[in-house]
Amino acid sequence: MPYINYYSKTEPKVWIRKILLPDRASEEEREFRRYFQRRTVPMAQIAMLIGFVLVTAVCIFDWMLMPAEFSVPVIKLRATSMLGVLAIAFTFSLARPEDPRLPYVVMVTGAVVGSATVVVGAIAARSGTPFVVWGTIFTTFFVYLVLGLRFRQATIAGWPLFLTFVAVGLAFDAPASRMAYGTLFLLFANLIGMYASFLFELDARELFQKKKLLKKLARTDGLTGVDNRRSFDEHFENAWKQARREQQAIAVVLADIDFFKLYNDCYGHASGDEVIQAVAGSLASSIHRPLDQVARYGGEEFVIVLYGPTEQYVRDYADELVTNIAALEIEHKGSDFAKVVTASVGAAIARPHETQQSEQLVRAADDALYESKSQGRNRSTVRSLGRPVRLAGPQLASGFGGSGR
Repeated sequence: MPYINYYSKTEPKVWIRKILLPDRASEEEREFRRYFQRRTVPMAQIAMLIGFVLVTAVCIFDWMLMPAEFSVPVIKLRATSMLGVLAIAFTFSLARPEDPRLPYVVMVTGAVVGSATVVVGAIAARSGTPFVVWGTIFTTFFVYLVLGLRFRQATIAGWPLFLTFVAVGLAFDAPASRMAYGTLFLLFANLIGMYASFLFELDARELFQKKKLLKKLARTDGLTGVDNRRSFDEHFENAWKQARREQQAIAVVLADIDFFKLYNDCYGHASGDEVIQAVAGSLASSIHRPLDQVARYGGEEFVIVLYGPTEQYVRDYADELVTNIAALEIEHKGSDFAKVVTASVGAAIARPHETQQSEQLVRAADDALYESKSQGRNRSTVRSLGRPVRLAGPQLASGFGGSGR
């Protein structure tokens, strides 16, 4: 199967490079980031909502249980740098869940809320109020594990907590024992968080690749590697609607291998499969534009979608297909018409409007194909939704036998 790169595993070094140094310019990386964001936004929203409720509850406890010299500045700090930031990020995630800036908003939110937690600890130390240092460690794990950040983003959001803790401890001359234990626990909390975040993204990337491969297999013809009938139906319907919106022309080209049953009878089905693969390769190499498509329509028949062509382009393209397939020079002793494998081509072009249906263009191409076959095969016919535009076909070389027109 020459067109699909079937694989089940990727080298560990490749995954590490993709996670640590992703190629932001590649379409695959952008597609993964969109997939990852769709997958993690609900988790991040729930996490931010829980964080908001938790900080609100802590503020209530501070007001009820802590002395005023501690609770008043701390509640103000939490209301602005925690509750305010969480509310803004949560609202943004609801309004723009697919915005590519959202993960960075969440990243900044985690860093700000985490650093504010450390500052609260410093205020508690200065006022002589007991402070639960585990809250900072809890916030560190919160940033790495439940905000739905990729590894690099989680690392950027997580380490400011550690750096803020060290800076604040040194600035306020914290006790050496408290600094030593706190630094040790926060250091390993970040390392463990980084490891967990790395595995989280690794799992997401592997799942993304598997889903992408399964989707490709579901849309690809197993013998030839080009798109299958299902893929054509979806693509053509979307292209038709787009052409109607943009007032662009669209063409359908049908190519059918001449006397293929006789070829199978003469050379066997294995050789017949090789012919289908060779013709598919020739057709696949004939398209270069992003909205054009080659698909196996069924058996020995193929379909091509051309978006935005002129009539002259379709004529030239159909002729070129006929010429290129004959130029493969695949021997065909079972044909009374030629000594090599040839194909008949029918094409139809339209500029879609409201009263037309996409099926009409396919039927017109099928009628054109029938006309090519009835006129002697190894030729092309182009229609414009009901009227023949041109009937043509290349002259075969003298050694091939038969007439090309």
